[in-house]
Amino acid sequence: MLKVHYDDQVFTWQPRGGISRYFVELLKAFAAPGFGVEASTSASWSQNRHLLEMGRGRTLPGVPGRRKEVLQLANRLQHPRPLGHSIVHHTYYDRRYLRRAAKFRVVTVYDMIPELFPELFPRGNPHQDKREFVAAADLVLCISEATKRDLERFYGAVAAPVVVTPLGVDPLFHPRAASSPPPPPYVLFVGDRVGYKDFWVLAEAFAAAALPADVQLRAVGGGPLRSHEIARLQKLCISERVLHERLDDVGLASAYANALVFVFPSRYEGFGLPTLEAMASGCPTILTSESSHPEVGGPAARYFPAGDVAELSRLLEQLVADAHLRRELSALGSERALMFSWSETARRTADAYREHLS
Repeated sequence: MLKVHYDDQVFTWQPRGGISRYFVELLKAFAAPGFGVEASTSASWSQNRHLLEMGRGRTLPGVPGRRKEVLQLANRLQHPRPLGHSIVHHTYYDRRYLRRAAKFRVVTVYDMIPELFPELFPRGNPHQDKREFVAAADLVLCISEATKRDLERFYGAVAAPVVVTPLGVDPLFHPRAASSPPPPPYVLFVGDRVGYKDFWVLAEAFAAAALPADVQLRAVGGGPLRSHEIARLQKLCISERVLHERLDDVGLASAYANALVFVFPSRYEGFGLPTLEAMASGCPTILTSESSHPEVGGPAARYFPAGDVAELSRLLEQLVADAHLRRELSALGSERALMFSWSETARRTADAYREHLS
């Protein structure tokens, strides 16, 4: 039985999100028999909703100062000595965690966004210690072939073995999540609206497309619309047709399942969980042709060059008008999503641990 320990880094700073979900899904999978892995985490104190909903960790109310540092200190006091685990798998890139002893050290590389788009990070690379973790690792995991290619492009030859372990999708996301009666028709966007996510490419394409007047653009996540965003939407003459929502996973599953089409205009994704969630929900999907998008979407999606407002506008018109094409893409997407599961992610991860530890 392999003993694997996940450090507390991501669970102390990320309330919810793709990285923490990835590690929670590994913890869930390895709790079941069949993988030969006993997994634990030092995140006894956490602010992460995925971990708390799993029944792991506790909140630390009323903590002073910077919450992340306080939670990490509390966890370190509760787990003061190195644990006798075969493997330590780091969840992020704080170099202080490299000072802790590890028999076999693993790190996952999620993306190379700061390296690809340094202009988006005027305060410096938020992954600045990632290179040190990769250099110190005995095994490096990447969540897509695209991320592996970019890692090798920027870092050159990596001394440790580099293994791709694609992500999975929660069974919560399925076509049966659609509500009845259905809401007014809409195009769906999920995530942050800044930087490389290119929400404004979608907004401009939506404004330019010849769509029925009752079709809305729904943006989920990323915080409420700010005053400058509202002003920009007003300038595009679509402010009355754009809705923002904050949804939990159940609401998000329903949003995917009811949408006419999901659009992920991002210039770069290390993997892109929303693509899988949309396809598993039977939602026709439009992606850019960049980075990992074709790797995840395959033949089940429609693609446009990143930043190409005119081509995205054309695709929106085509899919909104053609119910037969939407049904075809819905079926292809549902079938494609079956290729990705958290159980398969866990199996590949366990295989990588076992092969390279030996």
